[in-house]
Amino acid sequence: MKRGQVLILAFAAVAIAVLALIGSSGGKDDNKSASTQTTATGPVQRAPDGAVVVSFAYSPEKDALLKPLIARFNASGAQVDGKRVFVQGTSVASGDSELAIAKGRSKPVAWSPASSLWGRLLNFEADRSYVADENPSLVRTPLVIAMWEPMARALGWPKKQLGFADILRLARSGAGWGAYGHPEFGDFKLVHTNPDFSTAGLSSVVAEYYSATGKKEGLVESDLPAARAKVKAIESSIVHYGDTTLFIEDQLKKEGPGYASAVALEEATLVDFNQHRGSQGKLVAIYPREGTFYSDDPYITLDAPWVSAAQKQGSAAFQKFLTGALTPAAVARYGFRPGDVDAKPVAPLDASNGVDPDQPKRVLGLPEPRVLAALKKVWREDRKPANVLLVLDTSGSMVQEQRLARAKQGLESFLAQVQPQDRIGLTAFSDEIRPLVPLGPLNDNKAKLRQAVAGVNASGGTKIYDVAAAAVDDVARVADKSRINAVVLLTDGEDTDSDRTAEDVIARLRAQGDSSRRVRVFTIAYSAGAAGAAQTLAKIADASGGKSYEGTTSDIESVYRSISSFF
Repeated sequence: MKRGQVLILAFAAVAIAVLALIGSSGGKDDNKSASTQTTATGPVQRAPDGAVVVSFAYSPEKDALLKPLIARFNASGAQVDGKRVFVQGTSVASGDSELAIAKGRSKPVAWSPASSLWGRLLNFEADRSYVADENPSLVRTPLVIAMWEPMARALGWPKKQLGFADILRLARSGAGWGAYGHPEFGDFKLVHTNPDFSTAGLSSVVAEYYSATGKKEGLVESDLPAARAKVKAIESSIVHYGDTTLFIEDQLKKEGPGYASAVALEEATLVDFNQHRGSQGKLVAIYPREGTFYSDDPYITLDAPWVSAAQKQGSAAFQKFLTGALTPAAVARYGFRPGDVDAKPVAPLDASNGVDPDQPKRVLGLPEPRVLAALKKVWREDRKPANVLLVLDTSGSMVQEQRLARAKQGLESFLAQVQPQDRIGLTAFSDEIRPLVPLGPLNDNKAKLRQAVAGVNASGGTKIYDVAAAAVDDVARVADKSRINAVVLLTDGEDTDSDRTAEDVIARLRAQGDSSRRVRVFTIAYSAGAAGAAQTLAKIADASGGKSYEGTTSDIESVYRSISSFF
């Protein structure tokens, strides 16, 4: 796979921790020559002795493009002031990275989020001018509404230019696609990522507000209240959110139109899908007639106290190298347009892959940071609510390595992300299943949840399969299409006590099909003790349309935060 899910999951789960390690290492010497060290998550390349280390955080969709270029640069022997320059790259979701830098948990030298929107937010939220007003663009890709070609044609594409107004009409129509003469298409289902984490999600929600107000630029806070009802109506058709579009692309390949009717994502992801779609139909890019945003993928050398003069020079040398390497042909292989706005996109960015190189005709103006922050706040209040049952392993092995204590901190992190409109419950399990807090509104349950989390102790065996089935049934009893329905299950070991088998659970989950009341399961194989169960947990998550994670005591809060992005 061009951008393998396993690699992305590994990087996403540890991104903040690795960034903090890299950022704090600065330009410190290491051993003799370039080498690797092994961590719990795999090899991390070390810099040569005496090198100027440039820690570089970049958004995940550029991983396949940038990794070989980083290796080429490091092998080139580039120097500043007689010292080798060595780039240590880490792939991390733009929103996660922005938050980590703003909170001082991550201190990279160079940063390339997917959009300049994040640089504006960083300066606002950190109350420091870490990011210059203008930064060179590595590559560009516009936000599009990716839609299956037969569905787009049912709306009048390509003769009619479509937009968010059409999405709003579909979302509000009780008849779904039947209102357009195609009841066989079923309900209209939309997916976009979480704007707190992902550029595609942030750009999509901002574009929805522009569409609702009729503006093309100059969005202000006072515009938001009158537009909220329209945006909320669009959000009501959401299947789920998420932290990156890479998982969404995998689901499109796996489930086709049953998964989603339309997805807001970058054009580059659409091109990658169409090139590797297997037996699935073709997606076409809708460039919203109201206007859209470019993900301009800026290269930013942070103006921060932890960045030395030598590191700034090293970062500039790396940026110059990238400028020469990122030719139109080179970036097009990964679905991107050139960073230079005057350079034309080349194949495979063409009609055969669902792209119109002459679009978009209208590019929206970037809102001010204060407006972005306010917009994200109201989105959290208006987004599609969720039913989520948290399932926690309290078997005897959870006393090891402070696993239970760290997992409790992860649950606290999750509870900090969900919203009052969500229904959250908690079940603990060992060789017994103990429902602790039934699913209920977070406002009513928050104190009970925190008290229950604080009070659980570790003992007994492990009933993974029985508790997974019971938890899905608990959520299914209250599941409805107006909510995202899910189970989040953490375990640190293999099943020892279930009456059911893994195959029983997987068959139960597959039987849901693409129901709008589907209960998705997000699994966490926690610590080395769960290594034997990780593959089975991944199958359980996959059968439900959810996602599997692996976590350790050092990164479990990041894992829970990543899972929270789906709601």
